[in-house]
Amino acid sequence: MSVNPEIEVEYDKSGLVLEIEGLNKDGKTVVKDVKNYQGKDCRTVVSELVRDIYADGYFEGTVDGHVKNIVLKLEEGSVYVSDEFLQDVADGVRETVQECGIDAKTMTVSEGDLDDAGHIGQNKAKELVLAQLGLESASFRDHEYELDDGVYEFEFTAGGVEYEYEVDARTGKVLEADIDGNDDWDDRDDWDDQNEFDRPDDDRDDIEDDDDRNDRDDQDDNNDDRDDHDDLDDRDDDDDDREPAVPAMVSDDDVDDQHDDDADDIDDMDDDHDDDFDDDQDDDSDDERDDDQDD
Repeated sequence: MSVNPEIEVEYDKSGLVLEIEGLNKDGKTVVKDVKNYQGKDCRTVVSELVRDIYADGYFEGTVDGHVKNIVLKLEEGSVYVSDEFLQDVADGVRETVQECGIDAKTMTVSEGDLDDAGHIGQNKAKELVLAQLGLESASFRDHEYELDDGVYEFEFTAGGVEYEYEVDARTGKVLEADIDGNDDWDDRDDWDDQNEFDRPDDDRDDIEDDDDRNDRDDQDDNNDDRDDHDDLDDRDDDDDDREPAVPAMVSDDDVDDQHDDDADDIDDMDDDHDDDFDDDQDDDSDDERDDDQDD
C-alpha cells in the first residue's frame, strides 16, 4: 500500500495478516505504533492503517491541489485468496476514506498490470496519473516512455493544459508535477519551457533575436537599430551609437591641391614683379630718348 507512507502487508493463504513493514521513513513511522494486527484479515488491517495515516496528517499534502490517492498493489507472485480479494480490500479502504472525509481515490494494481520485471506497466501508470489529477483522458506526447531509475516521466495535455508527471513504477505513486498552462505563448515549438530563459519584454527591440542574453548591453539596442537593420542581434553593434565622430581625414589629393594653389600664388607674385621691372625699364628708355632730342 502506498500513499506517501509505503507499507507492505504480508498475509497467509487465508488472507490473515502475518506481518506489516514500513518500506520508507514515513511507513516505518506509521507501523511502529500498530499493535495486535496479527491474525486479522487484510481488509481490516489495511483499513486501520489508512485511518492511522490520516490521523498522522499524511493526507494533508496534495499533488496539484488533489489529495494523494491510495494505491493498493499486489506484488508479483502474491497469493490470491479469492478472485475478489484485492477488490474486497479496496472496498474496505474506500469505506474508511469516506468515514474520514478524505477526498482520495483508492486505486488497485493487480499482477496483470505488471511487466516482466515486476514494474507497473506503462498503461496502468498513465491510468494512475490521470486518476490523481481527476482527469478522464489526456493526449500523451507520442514517444517511447522508458523507465529511468524505475520512474516513468509522462508528458501530456488535457483541456489545453500541459503536464509533466513522474510516476514510480514500483509503488504507483505520483512523485512530482510540472504544469504549463500558458508558458508557450512566446515559443510555439517548445513542449514546455522549464529550461527556457526568455523574458517577455526581451525581444521588443530586436525581432530576430531569440533572446538578448548574449548582448553586452541592451540599453543601446533601441538606438542601434536605427543605423543597422540587418543585424541578427546587436551584441557586436552596441557601441556604434556611443563612438565620437571621427574627424575628416585629409587626403593626398587635398595636399597636392594645396601645394598647387601655393605654387600658383608664387607664380603670380613673380609675374607682377616682372611686369613692374619691365615698366621701369621702358620708362627709363623713354627718358633717355627725350634727353637726346633736347640736345
